Amino acid sequence: MADTKTSAQSIRRAARQAAVAAQAKRRAQAAERDKRLDAAALTLIVALRERDALERQAGTAIRAMLTDGLSLADVVSWLDGETTVKVATRLADLVPEEDRS
Repeated sequence: MADTKTSAQSIRRAARQAAVAAQAKRRAQAAERDKRLDAAALTLIVALRERDALERQAGTAIRAMLTDGLSLADVVSWLDGETTVKVATRLADLVPEEDRS
């Protein structure tokens, strides 16, 4: 009888240890995933802010060309097809009214 009780306790103890180990493994994996996602999010935010700044800079340059009398089609022609009228329009519209010459 004591042997059966000890055996049952050993089984329960082993089961608890296995469950705790599995939980620890899942937590470690989740922590690693969170670290990867944090790093990716940071990279993305920086890239988006850099892109936005560069697009505003391009818009300012387009606005300067328009101020010098070029049309959007002329701007695209000056850029040798590096952009389209649609993109040039979008970029030019990024420049706030007060910054337009």
